[in-house]
Amino acid sequence: MKRETPSPHQHVENITAASHVYRIRVNGTADGTNTRDPIGYGSYDQAWESNLSVRMENIGDELVESPWIVVNGRRSWRTIDDILGEILEEGMSDAEKARAIWEFARHHRYHTTTADDEVKDTVKMLNVYGYTLCWDEAYTVANLWQAAGLEIRRGVPHGHCTTEVFYDGRYHLLDSDEHLLVLLRDNETIAGEEEIARDHDLMKRSHAYGILSPEKRRTSEQAASVFVHTGPRSGGRPFVGDHRMEIDLRPGESLAWEWSDRGKYHGHGRRPPRLSNGRLQFVPRLDSTFATWTEEAANLQATENGLRPLDPKKESLLVYRLSAPYVMVGGSVGLDASWSLEFSRDGDHWSAVDAEEEDRLLDLHLPHDGLATYCCYLRLRGVGQSLPHLTVEIDLQMAPLSLPALEVGDNEISYSDKNPGSRQLRITHTWLERDDSTPPLAPSHPLFPEPGADVDGTQFTFSWEAVPDATDYHFHLGPTEDLQYVLSPTFEKLISKTPSAGKAEWRIPCEGLLNSGQTYYWQIRSRNADGLWGAWSPVWSFIPQGPGVPLDPQLEIDWAERRIALNWRPNPQGSPVDYYEVYGSDERGFTASHEPYAVFTGRDQEEEIFPANLLATANETRLIVVAPDIPENRGNRAFYRIVAVDAQGRRSGPSDFVEAPRPFIHTLPPQNAVAGQTCTYLIKALRSTGDLRCISDGPHRYFSAFRDGDEPRFLLDEAPSFIHLDANTGLLTAAPGPEHLGYHTITFRVQNGQGGVDLQGFDLEIIAL
Repeated sequence: MKRETPSPHQHVENITAASHVYRIRVNGTADGTNTRDPIGYGSYDQAWESNLSVRMENIGDELVESPWIVVNGRRSWRTIDDILGEILEEGMSDAEKARAIWEFARHHRYHTTTADDEVKDTVKMLNVYGYTLCWDEAYTVANLWQAAGLEIRRGVPHGHCTTEVFYDGRYHLLDSDEHLLVLLRDNETIAGEEEIARDHDLMKRSHAYGILSPEKRRTSEQAASVFVHTGPRSGGRPFVGDHRMEIDLRPGESLAWEWSDRGKYHGHGRRPPRLSNGRLQFVPRLDSTFATWTEEAANLQATENGLRPLDPKKESLLVYRLSAPYVMVGGSVGLDASWSLEFSRDGDHWSAVDAEEEDRLLDLHLPHDGLATYCCYLRLRGVGQSLPHLTVEIDLQMAPLSLPALEVGDNEISYSDKNPGSRQLRITHTWLERDDSTPPLAPSHPLFPEPGADVDGTQFTFSWEAVPDATDYHFHLGPTEDLQYVLSPTFEKLISKTPSAGKAEWRIPCEGLLNSGQTYYWQIRSRNADGLWGAWSPVWSFIPQGPGVPLDPQLEIDWAERRIALNWRPNPQGSPVDYYEVYGSDERGFTASHEPYAVFTGRDQEEEIFPANLLATANETRLIVVAPDIPENRGNRAFYRIVAVDAQGRRSGPSDFVEAPRPFIHTLPPQNAVAGQTCTYLIKALRSTGDLRCISDGPHRYFSAFRDGDEPRFLLDEAPSFIHLDANTGLLTAAPGPEHLGYHTITFRVQNGQGGVDLQGFDLEIIAL
C-alpha cells in the first residue's frame, strides 16, 4: 500500500477482576485481515498491518497467574483442547470433525520449518511459529485428529509426509501441507492415498499446493507422482507435544505481543519469510519484597534507592528465572557494569554475559540454531555494589496469525486469569488507522451462470460484472449455501493465479468435476491495487445438467477367442444418455481426452503431446475392446474409461478406469506354413507404459519419470528347430524345410516383468508348395 504513516492510536484497559470484557472500535478501512492473501502453501503476502502491539503488564503487588486475552472470540489456542473448542461444534460427525480440523490446519500455517521437533507440537506451531514442512504438518494435524477421537494412519508417499484420517468406514487423505483434498468420481467422497496411487488422474483433475499456487496441470501431475504405493499399509503417529500457552506475571513484568519482524527466530535453516517478534519485559521490584520474585538472593537489602549489600566485603547474589510460552530468541539486560551477569538455561550450567556495555545482550546465548528455550536464568554477582535498577527484556518469536489482532470495526476483548487473589494489570493496545484506500465493491451480478440457472454440462466459464479498480478476484464454490467449505481446492481460486488472470471470469479446468442435477453455490470478492479486499458478493447458485458418470466398468474375458469386452452400468443420475465414448491408453491413471494433450513426463523433461485416446463410441453398455481383428487405434489397450454423452452433446466426466490382464496376447497364430518359405507371426500382447513416478537418487528426491511399465519378454517353451522367437519384439519366425511336413507343436509365453504371464500354444501344419 502506498501511504503516509498514520499516527498510532492507543487504548489502555485496567484489569482488577479475573474475568473482564471490554470493547475497542477501530476506524478506517484497512487492517491485517482485509489486506492479506488467502493462506496457501507458500508464504502469504500482506499489504498492510494495522496492529502494532498489545502489552499486558502487572502493575500490582501480587503475582498474576495465567493472564490472557482473546479478541473477538478467536485464536484462543492455549491448549489442544482450546484449539479443538474453536474448530469443532457439538454433534459433529467424524467426517465433519476430520474436515473441520483439516480446514483449520491448512489456513493457519505456511511451508517452512524449524528443522527440529518444535513445530510438531501443534500448540507451539500455531502460536509460536505459524509454519511447518510436511514432516511436521503430518504430526500437527494428526495431533488434532487424535485429540478429537479420530483414528489416523501414516501415509507413505515418496519424499513427502502425510497422515490419513478414518471415518465412514475408510481412510481419507486430507493433506494440510500441500492442501490436498482429492475427490473420487462421485465428486463427494474424499480419496485415500491408495486410490490416488492407483489412479493418478484423480490428482491431475485436482489442485495441489493451495490457492496461492498457479493453476497448472503440470503441478498436479507432479503432485500425483509421489503417490506410488498401492499395497497394504499400516502404522500411526505418536501424539507430539504438551505445550501450553501459559504465563505468570510478577509485579513489574509484562508480555508484549508485537507485529514487527525484528529478524529474530529459532530454527536450524533459513530465516522464515514471515514472523513476528514480541517481548517479555521485567523490571523487578527492588523494594522490601525483592526476594519474593527471585530464585535466590544473598547479602542484599532494600533501601529507598534500590538494593545494597548487607556486608560490603562479601559477594552479593541475585538469581531470576524468566519464563514465557513463546520461544526466546534474544534479549538484553540493563545492568550497571560493576555487576557480573551470567546466563543459564537450567539453573545449573552458567555462562558469562559480556559486560562491555550497560545493556548486556543475550543474543549469543540464545542463537537461532540452538536449543529452543522457553525458560532461562540470570545470575547477578557483585562485591560491595548497590543495585539501583534492573531491566530485563527477552525477545520472543510469535506466529503472526495467532496474535490478538484488532480489526476494522467493533472488537470485543475478553480477559481471564487464574489468580486466587487480587490483581492489577494494565493492557495497552496500540494500532494504526487509515482510510486513504476504499475497498472495492462486491461484484453485484453474475453474467454466467444466472442465479438459479440450469447450465449445460460440467465445464464452462463463470463470469461476472467487472468491478471498477479491481486488480484481482477471489472465487470459491461449494455444495452448501453457507459456503462453509469449498467443494475441493479446485474450486478455490485467486483469479490472478489462473489462465483468466486480469479478467472477471474463471473456467472450470475439465469436465466431470460437478454432478449433474446438484445445486452448487459460488461467490466472488475483489481486491484493489492497494491490496485491500472488498466484501463478498451475494451467494449465487446454479445446477449443471448432463449425463452422470458411467459406473462399475468391468471386463469380460474370452481366453479362447482372445477377446475382451468392456461392460459398464448407466448412471441413474443426470440426463438420458444418447451414446458412450470409450477411451483407452497404456498409461495407468491416464486422462481421457478426445484431443491431443500435453503430458508432463518427468523431471527436467519438456512436456510431450500425447495423442487423443478416444477409441470408439457405443450405443449400448458393452463394447469389444480387445480382439485380434481390432485395429490398434480402436482398442487393444491396457486401461479403459467411459464417458456418457446425451442428445445435446453434453459429456459426463470420465469413469473410473478398468485394467485389462497383462500380458494378454491378442493375436492369433497362423494355422499353416509352406515348406521352403519363411513365415512370420508378430505376437502382440497388452502392456502398460506405467505412470509418472518419483524415485530417489541417493539423498535426493523427486526424480520423476514414467516407471513401472511392462517389459515384455517372449520365450519359447516348445517348438521344432526351424522356429525362432525374438525375445524382445515377439516376432516368431518359421523356416521349415521339405522334411518338416506335418503338424508341429509350438508353445510360448510372455512375461511382463511385473509378475504377469500369458501363454499361447498351437499346432502349425507345414504343407508342401
